[in-house]
Amino acid sequence: MQLHRAIGDIHAAGAELYVIGNGASMFIEGFRETTGFAGPVYTDPSLAVFRAAELKRGFFHTVNVASAARSIGSLARGFRQGRTQGDALQQGGVMIVSRAGAVVWQHVSDGPGDNAKPADILRALAAAA
Repeated sequence: MQLHRAIGDIHAAGAELYVIGNGASMFIEGFRETTGFAGPVYTDPSLAVFRAAELKRGFFHTVNVASAARSIGSLARGFRQGRTQGDALQQGGVMIVSRAGAVVWQHVSDGPGDNAKPADILRALAAAA
């Protein structure tokens, strides 16, 4: 997760970054150690939050040519995937939610490694302000 490196810019935009995983709560501390993220972290093993956000889940969203290409690129840059802790078929995403509760921007990951770019998120925050 690279987004935590932009936390200063996210806070400067008047926003907060929340991470929601789907593994057991006992994995949160390991996530913090691995990523260096010190902000709010929650987990939803039931996947209800992921369904409500209409995030993708399934074998073909996880194992496909695009995901393989992103994995090879990550390996080439020195990233090593740790042990999966949670539903490996559940994909993530990023949502910007206004104080009124409206989703004003969303990135739905197509598969592993399809992450929203911090610059895109910061542009969306600026547009939403």
